[in-house]
Amino acid sequence: MSQVEDPRRQSLQAALGSEQEGMILVDRDGRILFWNQTAQEALGGAGRELPVHLNELPASHDLPLPAEWASEASRDPDVPERMRQIADGVWAVCIPVVEADPERLQGMVAAEQMAAVGQLAATVALEIGGPNTSIQVAIDHLLETKCAPGTEEEEDLRRILSQTERITRLTRQLIALAEPGRAKLEPVSLNDLTISALELFESSFSDEGIVIERELDSNDVMVWADRNQLLQAVVNLLLNARSVLREWEGEKRVTVRTDSDAGRGYLHVTDSGPGVPDDQAFRIFLPFVSTTGGTGMGLYLTRQILQEQGGGIRVKSNDAPGATFTLNLEKVHHD
Repeated sequence: MSQVEDPRRQSLQAALGSEQEGMILVDRDGRILFWNQTAQEALGGAGRELPVHLNELPASHDLPLPAEWASEASRDPDVPERMRQIADGVWAVCIPVVEADPERLQGMVAAEQMAAVGQLAATVALEIGGPNTSIQVAIDHLLETKCAPGTEEEEDLRRILSQTERITRLTRQLIALAEPGRAKLEPVSLNDLTISALELFESSFSDEGIVIERELDSNDVMVWADRNQLLQAVVNLLLNARSVLREWEGEKRVTVRTDSDAGRGYLHVTDSGPGVPDDQAFRIFLPFVSTTGGTGMGLYLTRQILQEQGGGIRVKSNDAPGATFTLNLEKVHHD
């Protein structure tokens, strides 16, 4: 990235104002000449190279080229002062940190990857589905016409059939990956949903020596969600926690908690396992990335479900061993 050359550089940097704001310098063609530290940290925090032109910035449609902006401003005195000329041919542009949030940029990177994965998943599902169905039909025919019940041949064919059924389930997952079903939003109780999800795991968690705790908000939290899909998302988080704790030699505990603020309802799943390294906190939501030895699609599908419902998910390692996954959804407001 080139910098504005001396002797104007220091005076131009001073014109950028407070380091609490993200500010850049551009020429009249929109080429970026200089970044202050705040803008560099905000826009460079996603592991991508810094943009070199205004049209490469997030929400760039809100930032016309300097010449266009000057013309517009001359006609309309109420145009917001996010861009101002500070020297001949050099303009200062304010980049609000909320727009330049690294998580938003990371989301842009992920969206590109998800689109590619979706196309791949659809292709693979179609290529596998046809031959697999033919195999299943042929095996069913052999079982009905060629094999006597209880014979070794029948057992072998049924084993093969069970594996083809596993392939069928996988291809359905791939199709869901490519084109998740439309959510049908309705008021859903996070407390009731938590109870339903934990009931499914009481036996398996007990067998693994995992203690379940629940801390439900005393004021039931109602959110807008598709109940069945949201239940699947919570089940995915509990499956992930079980996988993490299965080989963990320390305390084995899973706590599910619900709470809310003025606008959002939250469900937190905390495990007492090894935690999530900071450099993995974003990657684990990408498809086919697994830290537990699974397929790497559970957390990805969970995030897809929540985004489809206007929600989100994040992970945070705890001060003590363990990690907390938090999902959030729009809260239902009662008149």
